[in-house]
Amino acid sequence: MPAMKQGKHGTYILLALGSPLVILVVVPLFLLLLNSFRSVSTGQVGFALDRFTLHNYVAAYSNAGTWTMLTNSLVFAVGSTAGAFFLGGAMAFLVERTDIPFRRFTYGMMFVPLIIPGMLLAVAWVLLLSPHIGLINKVWMTMGANAPLLTAYSMPAMWFVQSTIGAPLTFVLIGSALRRMDSALEEAAITCGASKVKVATQITARLIMPAIAGVALLQFILALEALEVPLVLGLDSGLWVFSTNIMIAFQDLPPNYGLGFSYSVILILLTMCGLFIYQKVMKSADKYVVVTGKGYRPRIMSLGKLKALGVTYQVLFALVTIVLPLSVLVWASLLRNYQVPSSETISQVNLNNYVLVFARSDIVRMLVNTVILASVVAGGVVVLSLLLSWVIYRARIRGRAILDTLSFLPYTIPAIAMGIAYMVVFLSFKNPIYGTIWILVIAYVVRFLPYGTRFTHSGMTQVHKELEEAAKVSGASFWTMFLRVVVPLMKPTIIGCGLYLFILSVKIFSIAVFLSSPKSMVFSMQIYQLWQEGRFGVLGALAVIMIGSLGILAALGGPRMGKMLG
Repeated sequence: MPAMKQGKHGTYILLALGSPLVILVVVPLFLLLLNSFRSVSTGQVGFALDRFTLHNYVAAYSNAGTWTMLTNSLVFAVGSTAGAFFLGGAMAFLVERTDIPFRRFTYGMMFVPLIIPGMLLAVAWVLLLSPHIGLINKVWMTMGANAPLLTAYSMPAMWFVQSTIGAPLTFVLIGSALRRMDSALEEAAITCGASKVKVATQITARLIMPAIAGVALLQFILALEALEVPLVLGLDSGLWVFSTNIMIAFQDLPPNYGLGFSYSVILILLTMCGLFIYQKVMKSADKYVVVTGKGYRPRIMSLGKLKALGVTYQVLFALVTIVLPLSVLVWASLLRNYQVPSSETISQVNLNNYVLVFARSDIVRMLVNTVILASVVAGGVVVLSLLLSWVIYRARIRGRAILDTLSFLPYTIPAIAMGIAYMVVFLSFKNPIYGTIWILVIAYVVRFLPYGTRFTHSGMTQVHKELEEAAKVSGASFWTMFLRVVVPLMKPTIIGCGLYLFILSVKIFSIAVFLSSPKSMVFSMQIYQLWQEGRFGVLGALAVIMIGSLGILAALGGPRMGKMLG
């Protein structure tokens, strides 16, 4: 069976794997598109061929505010992309191509922002830079200033926070390109008298241009669909973007479904256009190949007098992206009401908020829901991804490329649009799933499937099929071969993939905000509710507990995750 040929068995496999993907990916998208052309209210959403109208799109895009929102979205995405490149790309160059000290420590440090949910980072920077309660601004004004130094409720602040969220991905992808690049051309340029700065900008940057362009497009797309940072930092200041407009449309009383649907469809189209351009860029990568069958070694550049500047950058990165946000969350967790540190407030420090976290039955239930959700999603995605990768790379079945396309399709759907699409589907008929944790499980599995197949595709291509063929010759059934040969050989990939998906499942907010309920409350929604209630102490304690737990998981699987992502 490892070399399965076209036939009825191949048809069965395609149907067994392809049918659920069509139902879970294509049908929700279709229903979202269909309802965007209907005039609907509560109870009328679903699969119905009536009430057709263009009013939703006319109302949305004849409004001048929509174009302001579009401008804000593009400005936010461009600024966040540039910031992520500055933070992550510069660090990748220092770690991979220079003799900067503490390289191993820096590599681990870059994964810390990966485990901090975007909602928590946004909240932390409000506690640091709010004009009224921000720690940095309070300290600044006690030094005699008449106005805050910086404000969290501004576009530059939104750029910065989103940049810290995107920096780890930029670091991993750009670092991978730098690590695999031959240094012959760089050495030739230095031999000809070129300066280190000129070599970095004119040679190195151009050789990894496909990686730079690809990461830039991915960061742009991620910022375009981001919800947490614009929601916390931009909503009250009038800096609305696509994601916040969509969320508010569904939270209005009564909900403005038509407006939310039309915005979601346009956001999906923008995301698809970005990914289409990304694929075009990556197809031209062969023109930049510098690693061939010949031996090569990456060149380590001596920083010389610039080493102190590089170390300063390392320290500042750690300070502003890790130390300050985590410190302010820890400080908030130790007080009943958030206050600036002083001799008076230090005397009020206690652990009551940590006790309260485990004393509140609703929070305990939320923690249990979150662990169950993340575990089931991680396991489900890993199993489905393994099966898909085996069929795509091992089975000689005509049409298997369709499975690859279907498994990647959710990547083109913004998380917020995915949540809305599943809301539409499960509001279309009576069912026992809506409002439970299981609707979140289904939506998360579909959302993270492209991430899972990225891991398993890479792992599958690194494992030769000769052991699978030997198992078949020895009379092993498919499942015996799969469980006793494929799975053990893919163990490192499975562990790294599972841990990464577990962390993503805990962090994501854009889907939970539409599909969770009081009974199916999860971590990201609980943080948002505590933020709205002003319960900074309990929020801080919950954040410290969750970040500490995720940090332990990341420490266990960090090397595997980094290797597979890179």
